[in-house]
Amino acid sequence: MQTSSDSERDAHRVHEAPRHTLRALLVMTVVLAVPYATPRLRALRVVELPHGEPPGEEALGASEGERVSASAAPTSPPGEQALPASENMATVNNALPPESLEPRGALPPITREVRASLRSVAIEDPSGHALDKFFERLARTDRKEQGAVTRVLHYGDSIIASDYVSGTARRRLQARFGDAGHGFILIANPWQWYFHNDVAHTSNSEWKASRLRGPAAADGMYGLGGVSFTSYAGGVAWFGTATHGDFGRRVSRFDLYYLEQPGGGTLEMSVRGGAQERFSTRGDTKVARVHSIRTEDGEAGMTVRATGGPVRLFGVALERDRPGVVYDALGSHGALAMLWQRQNREHWKEEMALRDPALVIVEYGTNESDLWRLDRTEYEHTLSDLIDELHEVAPRASVLVISPLDRGEVRAGKIVTKPVIVDLVTIQRRVAAARGAAFWSAFDAMGGQGAMARWVRARPQLAGEDLTHPTPVGAEVLGDMLSDAIIDGFVHNSRAEAPTYSETP
Repeated sequence: MQTSSDSERDAHRVHEAPRHTLRALLVMTVVLAVPYATPRLRALRVVELPHGEPPGEEALGASEGERVSASAAPTSPPGEQALPASENMATVNNALPPESLEPRGALPPITREVRASLRSVAIEDPSGHALDKFFERLARTDRKEQGAVTRVLHYGDSIIASDYVSGTARRRLQARFGDAGHGFILIANPWQWYFHNDVAHTSNSEWKASRLRGPAAADGMYGLGGVSFTSYAGGVAWFGTATHGDFGRRVSRFDLYYLEQPGGGTLEMSVRGGAQERFSTRGDTKVARVHSIRTEDGEAGMTVRATGGPVRLFGVALERDRPGVVYDALGSHGALAMLWQRQNREHWKEEMALRDPALVIVEYGTNESDLWRLDRTEYEHTLSDLIDELHEVAPRASVLVISPLDRGEVRAGKIVTKPVIVDLVTIQRRVAAARGAAFWSAFDAMGGQGAMARWVRARPQLAGEDLTHPTPVGAEVLGDMLSDAIIDGFVHNSRAEAPTYSETP
């Protein structure tokens, strides 16, 4: 028999049950929400947010399993990621204005504090010969010798993936030495925030991607830009010149970089209002190839279409048959120097031979600064190995290491430089000198320690609230300083006449 006290206890339990349930739900919600409060706990998330992370390096940096060592490339299961359709039009996504260049050395109207802190930083080359190969080819371009095209490959992280800094450097160098075409663009957008200035590019949703950051390509072949694109049927991508402004308005050749492979399918390339070509990508072994289609020099667009069977592509380069500079922006989101250990070396060598760069720039360090534990000694070995590999796979090119930008963190209510950034700059400078590469400190050029705080306070703002990325205006300032350093180094090396800029490159 149930007593009155038992009834009271049962009634109390019934009354308290909703309260306990609500409390449990609240606790569970908080626990599940914690991984979304910081990118460092991304691996613990149950689902991804529908619109993804903002393009910060923390969000796009190494996964939790990769934040242990900066020397051994982390493993990633092989596979492919389906990509959505994308549209990058020069008039929509440009970080830069379409108008002609301002006089050399002109800066946007920025605060006196920031302007006073900017430093004219020269490219460091203790050997005096690290850039000889680059300067020799640039001199032939400067003399307008027939066929004298100087190609620059700029590897980096999300800043370069969005053509920040590189977009301005491309314009400046082409204005000084001649416009030989926009350069290399990936087949489709492997990241939401991938786009280039002064070029138009669209792709449909029939492409799948394998990337150095994963999902991985089982054979380690990622092409020139670290991404391999596959279509099994119906993949379409379109590439075109800008339709207004002073830059990116001309092309005379579209070069398609692809993989010849057993069982390879068929591709079709067609120029708007002009030539159309169909060819097979089938071959006995896997070999890097280029197929070119020409058009009259001027505004043009080219469509590449997968018409049957599996095809594997890497990118398209827009070039012109005239002396000048081509500047490839080869950034990837979440990039780390160690990830290039995943690239098949012989394949990379084939790609470099087809592209024939005169200068290879490597600009890493921002994502390394976000590692939970950065082993400085291991990182030094990793960077040394990467520079040595670049000398091997691109023997006709010079190598230039660019330091990471300043990166801030808040301490005691103030924005200060992350100490690891200073260590990374020191290591990179030492490794570059030891491995026969040149070095340029973007960290020092923007003002050294405390620069990020000044750039965030500047008006117009030169850096974002993430204390990591420059704004478009800040990127243009950096691009100006980088291109000035390159041109000054060339003038000093060759005793050429002082550079002049034309209104239309």
